[in-house]
Amino acid sequence: MKAKILAICFAIPFFCLLIWTLSLAWHQHHGTEIKVSIAGYDPRDLLSGHYIQYEIDWDHTDCTQFPQTICPFQDFCKEARWGRQCRFYIPEKYAEQLDALFRKRNNEDMKFEVVYSYHPNKQAIAKQLLINGKDWRERFL
Repeated sequence: MKAKILAICFAIPFFCLLIWTLSLAWHQHHGTEIKVSIAGYDPRDLLSGHYIQYEIDWDHTDCTQFPQTICPFQDFCKEARWGRQCRFYIPEKYAEQLDALFRKRNNEDMKFEVVYSYHPNKQAIAKQLLINGKDWRERFL
């Protein structure tokens, strides 16, 4: 009897995690792809892993991609104490190179964008980081 209860106690969190993961994967693969321009970021945070932290540059983003051609600011990034928090996770070994590239982007006329999977009135999921329209990994791999 104890073994069955213990097995159930371990199975419930596993199945909850599985369902959550499957729902995120479905949301990512079945959403409308939206491309937004980004500005400013911090490539490292020891507590949260390695990621690019950025702000969406709505002035340079094409809002005609959205229903009724209105940019849904609230559906992108998470609300934090200091404003909207946007993150794109990257391997640690590329953080320094991306940081240098982003800092000199104005000198070389580079454009950074993030492709999101978007469902209206739901949190958008970042799928891909683009540098001048190409996947960022093409530049480093």
